[in-house]
Amino acid sequence: MATPSLAVIGAGVAGLSTALRAAELGCAVTVLEREHPAAGSSGLSAGVYNINSTEPLQVEVRVQTRALLDKFERENGLPLARIGYVRLAKSEAHLKLFEEVLALQRELGVEPSWILSPAGLRELIPHLRSDDFLAAIYNPRDGHMDGPLLCGVLAERVEAAGATIRHRTPVVGYERANGRHRLLTGADPVEADVVVNAAGPWAMAVGELLGHPFPLINQVHEVIKVKLPEAVDYPLPILQEYIPGEEEAGYFRGDGPGRMIAGMHTYAALEKLGSADPDSYQRAVTWDTWEAVARYVSGRLEVEGLGFETGWCGLYPIGADGDYVVGPYAEDPSVIACGGFGGQGLTAGVSVGPLAAEWAVYGEPRSLPGAVAWLPDREGLR
Repeated sequence: MATPSLAVIGAGVAGLSTALRAAELGCAVTVLEREHPAAGSSGLSAGVYNINSTEPLQVEVRVQTRALLDKFERENGLPLARIGYVRLAKSEAHLKLFEEVLALQRELGVEPSWILSPAGLRELIPHLRSDDFLAAIYNPRDGHMDGPLLCGVLAERVEAAGATIRHRTPVVGYERANGRHRLLTGADPVEADVVVNAAGPWAMAVGELLGHPFPLINQVHEVIKVKLPEAVDYPLPILQEYIPGEEEAGYFRGDGPGRMIAGMHTYAALEKLGSADPDSYQRAVTWDTWEAVARYVSGRLEVEGLGFETGWCGLYPIGADGDYVVGPYAEDPSVIACGGFGGQGLTAGVSVGPLAAEWAVYGEPRSLPGAVAWLPDREGLR
């Protein structure tokens, strides 16, 4: 069977990863990007990657992502800051989840994370306040990366595989011609057998253009910069308090000598944040967030002289039911959704983007069969 041609809308991590996998499978691929790679949420991320989710399908996603990141580091020189990742357990239920995660990691063939006692974690982070949690799950090989650099590596690999990336080429119209998709761009139109909507925060607008809805909630999240005093002379790992299923919690990570970044994180869409227009949302950190993050970090780290500075804002594009939206539409399988990753886009996009290409070529997500749960026609999105 001949491989289909693909038009991928969006050159963030998910779109470029889709294009790379499709090109490797022998497809003719064109990526259409309204500005430049990483111009949206991929360029505004905190850049964290880890294998310590508490949801089995998410653990599989993250294990696959980390293996691909290691490959990009070896072959393309992608810088990876392996500073380690910690998630806190504040209840016996959390600890049970962590033990299940370790068992799954062993099953997947990766060296599992560790369970640390509060005392053990204090050895790792001597200034940590540790009187309010039972244990922590820790992996020393997890860390953070730079979103634009990752997109640069992916773009390099996409073009080396024979695909085309058209920068500053927004899709402004759509029609069907001879049974194929025809995307109007203001310049030369692009025709393809399959179109993939990987437009990040703009996926809802692109879905309307294609006639296939992409229910999305765009929520603004803010990052605060923190200056550390000279007393902190050890590398700070990523520390995450959020447990999937809960509302929101703080995090921080080292960001080089004497600095770190911090914020509030969740997988869920929070009613208080509403849904933002990706073309006109707030770019300045609000006082309320600055104060909440400063209070959180000051309460978690027993360090005098912390300095808090404004940071930046980005969007979490969250599927309307809180989960990813990936796969073909039943009404027209030649239109494929790929997004709704929320604040996990850099981690998820690397290994979930290729599933969109597999749906196009094989009609199934072969590298992650459980991804059938993310189809855009599922009941929760109707």
